[in-house]
Amino acid sequence: MTQAFERLSTAAPLPAHLRGGVVAIGNFDGVHRGHQAVLERALAEAGRNGVPALVLTFEPHPRKVFRPQVPLFVLTPPPMKARLLAGFGFAALVEQPFTRDFASLSAEA
Repeated sequence: MTQAFERLSTAAPLPAHLRGGVVAIGNFDGVHRGHQAVLERALAEAGRNGVPALVLTFEPHPRKVFRPQVPLFVLTPPPMKARLLAGFGFAALVEQPFTRDFASLSAEA
């Protein structure tokens, strides 16, 4: 039996059954063909390795943090993005709160 799709925050530890999975990282607003190619690659890699496929995305959109004075039109609000990703076959969507502090972290952090 497959696990139900999960929408998670980085505020809590990743559940054990999702650890070791393949993660596609990006904002994925619009989930257009380019995004779909990245997502399909992650799903294929997860399938080959028998591990869950996850998406890590950022909320709010990074541009809202860096240029708050410029209106941002979001094509896929988080609930819609979650539904689309569930439909593709991902096990979970992990939402990383995007702040200036987060943006200043090094890749090693």
